[in-house]
Amino acid sequence: MVATCRTALALLSVFVLHFGHVSAEEIRWRDAASLEIEGRGWGKTAGPFDRLPDSAKSKVSKTAWDLSKETSGVCVRFVTDAPAVSVRWSLTSDSLAMPHMAATGVSGVDLYARSIDGSWRFIGNGRPHKRDGNLAKFEFPNGGKPERECLLYLPLYNGTKSLEIGVAADAHLEMPKPRPESLRKPVVVYGTSIVQGGCASRPGMSWTAILGRMLDRPVINLGFSSAGTMSPPVAEPLAELDAAAYVIDCIWNMGDDPNEYLDHVSKLVRTIRKARPDTPIIFVGQSMIRPDAHPTKSTLGQEAAVLSLQKEGIKGLIVVPGANLIGDDGEGTVDGVHPNDLGMDRQARALFPIVKKAVSR
Repeated sequence: MVATCRTALALLSVFVLHFGHVSAEEIRWRDAASLEIEGRGWGKTAGPFDRLPDSAKSKVSKTAWDLSKETSGVCVRFVTDAPAVSVRWSLTSDSLAMPHMAATGVSGVDLYARSIDGSWRFIGNGRPHKRDGNLAKFEFPNGGKPERECLLYLPLYNGTKSLEIGVAADAHLEMPKPRPESLRKPVVVYGTSIVQGGCASRPGMSWTAILGRMLDRPVINLGFSSAGTMSPPVAEPLAELDAAAYVIDCIWNMGDDPNEYLDHVSKLVRTIRKARPDTPIIFVGQSMIRPDAHPTKSTLGQEAAVLSLQKEGIKGLIVVPGANLIGDDGEGTVDGVHPNDLGMDRQARALFPIVKKAVSR
């Protein structure tokens, strides 16, 4: 039995090494920045995968600005006819993992491909081993296929210093066709560490990424761990984005003072409404693992602030209670707050019909 286990482990080790082994002589590399980058709201940023432009630096906290260099929600869309795709990436930080979040989510990459029925299917995760020069190779189960559309998600809690995608020399790797006109406007999500992706096991399992695949449209992730406070003037850069809808999920970083919600919600809505008078703004309630904890004082404070604006006649404001976001069985988080993959999937599925209805108006 012991010998059998050792044999199995040896074979697994060979497979993993083969999976991660990519020779530069075997493939033709392309800078991913030359392909279509989704999940980035501004064309001009200091780095090709940064989430905020320089103009936002004075309008957000230092913590949020520093976290904007981490690439949560950013993905590269491309087409290829290759039977396998290789990825080579380097990171901005040596911190590959956190005590409650795997390196595959913090610093890894995820490849998805569109299936024959139009849905997105997971192909594989690129596991990080070091800061510079990470390598992964993804083989498609059914071999090469003309014009296969792919999405490559970048790390959730690390910055991406460089990213290259490679295919065999005789294969094509190209820009994809534009999304249909009706699906080009992004959903912009602003919030906390839960929005940034804590604690998904891999980038494609953050709830914003899942929601994006379900909607089949871009999602811009402006989640900043501990810094999603809705503090003015953070709404100014949000209002610059021509969004299909805004989703605001900030409660975990805001405490429970109802006056703070009256102030921050009002200023955020009024700022956005000056530039985007008709774009839906969805406010997400606090998700607790105990069903009897709902609604929380924070959720009620946010709802009261939204209601006061609605009474003024401001349209397009939507409130989502927190009670049904991560389930009622207590299994949806890693630590009582941050969703695991199960919680992420549940939150995406709970928000999907609400967001879909909002963007279809």
